[in-house]
Parts: sequence; C-alpha cells; structure tokens
Amino acid sequence: MAYAIVNGIRMHYDLGGAGDAVLLLAGLAMPGAMWRPQIKALAPHFRVITLDNRGVGETDLPPEPVYTMAQLADDAAALLRELGIGRAHVVGVSMGGTIALELALRHPQLVRSLVLVSTWAKADARFVQVIESWTSLASRVRIEERYRHVFFPWVFSPAFFEKKDNVETVFRGALAYPHHAKAEAIERQARGIVAWNGTRVPRLGAIKVPTLVVAGKDDVLTPPDLGRALAKLIRRARFSLMPGGHLLILEHGDDFNRALLRFLKGVRSK
Repeated sequence: MAYAIVNGIRMHYDLGGAGDAVLLLAGLAMPGAMWRPQIKALAPHFRVITLDNRGVGETDLPPEPVYTMAQLADDAAALLRELGIGRAHVVGVSMGGTIALELALRHPQLVRSLVLVSTWAKADARFVQVIESWTSLASRVRIEERYRHVFFPWVFSPAFFEKKDNVETVFRGALAYPHHAKAEAIERQARGIVAWNGTRVPRLGAIKVPTLVVAGKDDVLTPPDLGRALAKLIRRARFSLMPGGHLLILEHGDDFNRALLRFLKGVRSK
C-alpha cells in the first residue's frame, strides 16, 4: 500500500514483482484491487503497477464535476514518472481501456504496448443510456443493490449466472472491499466516459505500439463488434474474442491471464 501526490491529489497505488513494467488500469468506479488475479499471474514475470483512479478507492475525490479521460491518463502518466518508470505495457479494462488509449495519445513515450479489454472507440446510444442510468441510480440504491441489480447484469455472461456460487463469490468479494465508490465518483467518471465517447476515432491511427484488443463473446455492454472496430483503427492491433461478458478478466481469469502473458512476453522478446 503506497501513496503519491500527482496533479494535486493523493493517489493510492500498489507495486509488486520485478522486470518490465505493466500498468493495470481499472474501469468505472473500480479500484486497482480488482486486478488481484492478474497481479498474481504477472508478478513472477513483470513489475506490476495498479492504481485507484481519481475519486475511487483510496485516491482523493476532488470536487470538479467531470473527471475526463485525459485527466485520468495524465494522472497515470504522472504516477509512472513519479515512480521513475520510463515505459510500461499498459492494460486497461472498460473505462481503463479508454484511459490507456488516452495515455498512448497524450504520452506515447511512456507506452510500450497496449492491451484493451472490453473497450471501445465509439459506443452506441444504448451504451450511453446504460452509463447514464448507472449515474442516476448511484445515489438512490444501497451498495448491495448497486452490485446485484444495477451492475452485475451488464458485466457477466449468462453462463456465469447459471452457477449461483459464481455470483455470490463475486458479491462477497465486492462487499469485503472497504472503500466503495461514492456516488459522486461514479457520476464524475461517467460524465468523462460519455464526453470522451467517439471523440478520438480520427486520432487512433497515430498509435504505433503493439496492441491487443480483447472482447467477450457475451458482452452486452460493449459487444464484440465495438472491439473489432477499435482494432481496425489502430495500425498494429489484433483482435481476440474470448468467452465471457464485459468483465471476462474475472469471469475467465485463467484464460485471460494466459493470453495476456503470451502477448506481453511476445512484445518483450522483440
């Protein structure tokens, strides 16, 4: 557990392992702790950095009404520089993928490769409506209901729900985390997502690093076609379709971790 002052806020981060740096960026309202299965898989091979994005977890909740994707990317860049890390493989899931894209555009010298999971360049109107619905409900429902009835139905596959133990395990893990996102954080990050949506499409061709775009076959929030479209916009990107929903990194963690390690080691060997 560690903290750094970046861009005027106190940011919580964790650092472990040794070797080439891998930065893991979480999605909307998610803390860096969500990457625990990936940290365990990566740490024997890489130096792994996780962080709590602005407003979430143990990072400060500054009062501005919108946390832009550019702002969140600048926070991540400032942390890398604070840690003396010159370049990192950057892995993002959902909103974390949009932060990763923004980081590659704004601070290309810091990015060695990209892995973009359940990420999009331009999502459809239903996606925007879902994000706005989450924002509206964040302050109206209890934490338990937020997970069970607002969030989970959109991020896991039908097969995941077939086994009740799956849901209960994830639910208990979510409730055990002591720093739940406040409604204000969800609102401010969500506004940043909606404002960013579609705005970088003309610029993504400028990204030149090796890129892996991963989509879940049963993702209803960001369907696979959004991932395919994103991969076509980035010169050195390849697309991979995996089992699972939006949070396939949790639902099929072992399969994802193997694919992630294979990609990162392939980049490292070049």
